[in-house]
Amino acid sequence: MTLTVFGQSSFNYQTDFEKILAQTKDTSNNLFYDYLLTRFITNDTTLTDYEVLALLIGYTDKAEYKPYTDLTTERKIYEINGDGKYYEAMDSANIFLMTHPLSVKVIFEKSYPFYKLGQKDSAVFSSYKGRRICEAMCFSGNGMTPQTPTFALGPADGQDYIRRFIGSRIGGAKIGVMGSGRDSNGNFLDILEVVPNDGTPSYNLYFIIQHATDKMFSKKDMEKIKESYQEIEKSDKKPGKREMKIKGN
Repeated sequence: MTLTVFGQSSFNYQTDFEKILAQTKDTSNNLFYDYLLTRFITNDTTLTDYEVLALLIGYTDKAEYKPYTDLTTERKIYEINGDGKYYEAMDSANIFLMTHPLSVKVIFEKSYPFYKLGQKDSAVFSSYKGRRICEAMCFSGNGMTPQTPTFALGPADGQDYIRRFIGSRIGGAKIGVMGSGRDSNGNFLDILEVVPNDGTPSYNLYFIIQHATDKMFSKKDMEKIKESYQEIEKSDKKPGKREMKIKGN
């Protein structure tokens, strides 16, 4: 395989996304999607955050990647777990992960029944994958500004990232106001308010999901969404509305 240098310590969506995506399609490159996926599924601990991020980017080009449509199945598996139907939840998760191996919600939902059934080793093995995805998301950008957004595969992944990853670091967190916007390059962002459980001030995190909207909407649809967002920006200034406008754009 072609040698790829992984010394990169930062990720810029605008300049790096397409470049990395091309590498994941190249069978001679060690960022080739199938190669990375095999390592990920077997919990190869030598995978770097950069490689896991490349894996996520490569997945956006797959036919199975339908981030908005998949929300229904992901939510259903979550509800099955909530009803205490753990074996059914595991079966449903396994089926879904066969074609959607990077669904962070379902990966975590698969680990939950193992914990509840006392199968700690299996729970750890399963949840490790979810943690690696979250670590790669964190590597992609700290999410604190529209200029340093966190990469997310789908429109709900930011919520799981906050609850399971950020929350684990700050003693728990809830999600407050949810909104959307664009960065200075016009890329679509999810904007989620993090509300720490310890009472410290809340703050916004920005998640870039332009690839998800590209997958699900035509350019014509996106123009309509852009027009709608411009109208929302205007209405944000009316009394009683909380502003979610991105500063600095």
